[in-house]
Amino acid sequence: MLKRTVTAVLLIATLIGLLAASYFVSHIFIDLFIWVLLAIAAREMYFCMQEAGYKVFRTPLIFAMLTTYPVFYLMEHFLGKGTMGLLLTFGVSALIALLIFTFADPERNRAQDLFATVFVLVYPILFISLAWILTFRYSAVYAVLFAVFLPVGADTFAYWFGSMIGGKKLCPTISPKKTVAGFVGGILGGMTVSVLFFLFFEYFAVLPNCGYVPFTDAAWKSALIYLAIGLVGAFAGQLGDLAASRLKRALGIKDFGKIFPGHGGVMDRFDSIIPGIVVLLISFSIIYGV
Repeated sequence: MLKRTVTAVLLIATLIGLLAASYFVSHIFIDLFIWVLLAIAAREMYFCMQEAGYKVFRTPLIFAMLTTYPVFYLMEHFLGKGTMGLLLTFGVSALIALLIFTFADPERNRAQDLFATVFVLVYPILFISLAWILTFRYSAVYAVLFAVFLPVGADTFAYWFGSMIGGKKLCPTISPKKTVAGFVGGILGGMTVSVLFFLFFEYFAVLPNCGYVPFTDAAWKSALIYLAIGLVGAFAGQLGDLAASRLKRALGIKDFGKIFPGHGGVMDRFDSIIPGIVVLLISFSIIYGV
């Protein structure tokens, strides 16, 4: 427990330092940090797949890890089409994987190896790279904090409710410790975090120069939107957690990695953050029309 707590404190301190640098200097600091996390997550998933018996092709993964951010940055900065840059990088990487599968030794390369390679290109590389859209098009400080603390709040409340109330198991074959009460608590936790973000960034405007733009002209409308985002984001985050647990069971592993003592690997932390990023992207694109 102590190891887990110390690691969490260090991670929060690192995040705050990077966000401070992004706030006062440039969001390039948080972007590069995301790039590093993406590379580590891809490495974790690569070795997990290898240990499970899949022969993941390294060349397309290396290509994707090296080119995703530069291509996104150039296309977003000069053309405003960063999303197209991410899809372009993914498409070329998948094509490289297909070429390897087609022309390399046919007796060694199986169809499931191709599918495993494409899976790693999507989860985690493509999904984590979506965070760059948040940092470029919206307030980097606000968006990253929201994407991180929404699932953290949901996980914390889920743990509290599950521990105090207990009761019926949610999905005992996938995650034996999760309960229905914990799931409901997680939804309430996500909504609570959303309300706090509404108060901090919009109602009281504690950081007026962070680039945050209010959702609407009416505070009560913005509050309702925040509640909706919290509900959907917490729901999606917990589903992402369950999906990651199911994947780990299928691969026969306990954690995706060991880089964070007491917490596992990068993907063990991002399993609920990734769905939150997707929810925020969809929500912001609808709200702001960008």
